[in-house]
Amino acid sequence: MRNRDRPLSALEQQPSQNPSRKAEPLQKAQIVQTLELTYVATHMVPPVLLHCLNILTIGQYSLAGWFSAYQLVMTVLAYLSPYIPLSRYQLYAVRLPFNIMIAIFFGNVVGFAEFTLSLQSSVAGAAMGIVSTILWVGGPKLISFGKSKRRPWNPYTAHEGNTAHLLVFIRLFNSSVFTPFFEEVYDRGFLYRAFFNLLSGWQYTSFQAISLKAINIVSLAAAIFCFGAGHTRFACEPVLGMLFALCMHSLVFYFESLGPAIVAHAVCNLMLGIWVVSAQDWMFW
Repeated sequence: MRNRDRPLSALEQQPSQNPSRKAEPLQKAQIVQTLELTYVATHMVPPVLLHCLNILTIGQYSLAGWFSAYQLVMTVLAYLSPYIPLSRYQLYAVRLPFNIMIAIFFGNVVGFAEFTLSLQSSVAGAAMGIVSTILWVGGPKLISFGKSKRRPWNPYTAHEGNTAHLLVFIRLFNSSVFTPFFEEVYDRGFLYRAFFNLLSGWQYTSFQAISLKAINIVSLAAAIFCFGAGHTRFACEPVLGMLFALCMHSLVFYFESLGPAIVAHAVCNLMLGIWVVSAQDWMFW
C-alpha cells in the first residue's frame, strides 16, 4: 500500500501519452478474453456457426459474439490509446456507454428469471462479496508476490481537481454496477454452460436449457481458468480471480440463480474501489 504522504514514484508520474510503451498486462488480458470468447463463439459449435457469423442474431451463441466484438473494440482502443488525444482515464470513461448497452443486451438474452433474489440469497451474496474483498486485498500481501506489473490506474497523475474526481467516480460506478452484471451473466450464466453443453455432446439446443444447478467438474475448471486468465494486473491476480470465480459459481449452484453472484461481485468491486481510493492503493485498479 502506498503511503499517501510519499511522493509519486517515477513510474506513477510517467505521462499517459507514450507512443513507444508496450502493451500493458490489462491489454494482454483483453486479448486473451477476446480469443477465448471468439473460440467459443465460432469454433466449438459447428452446428451454430451460421448464428455466430451474424452477431445481431439473438440466439444461443450470439451472446459470445457480442461480447467478443465488445472486447475486440476495447483491445483496439487500448493499443491505439497512445495516438488518441485522450488520456487512458478518459478512454475508460468512453467504455461506460458500451457497458450500459451490453448489460441491457445480456439481460434481454438471458432473461431476468435467472436473476431472482431472496433475502437469504442477497445476504449470502453480500457476505461473499465482503469475504472476496478481504481475499483480494489481503492476498497479494500475504502471498508476497503481488507487485504490480503495470502503471497503476491513478487519474490524479494526469488530471486535477473535479476532472480526476469525475473519472474516479465513473470507474467506481462502472466496476460496481455494470461489470458485475455482464461478467456474471457471461462467465457464470453462459460460458460455464457452453462448456457443459460441449462435454455433453451438444444435447441442449439452448444454454438456458441447462440448469444453473448442473455441475460438471471439467466445465467448472475450464470456466474458472478463463476468468482467472482475464485478471493479470499483478502477479497473483489470476489465482485470486480463479478463487473468486469458484466462490461465484458456488453461489449460483446453491441458489440456482445469478442474482446472488451479481450482488457478491458488486459488493466486492464497490468495497475494493473504496479501498483503492481511500488507501491510495492503486495497484488494484
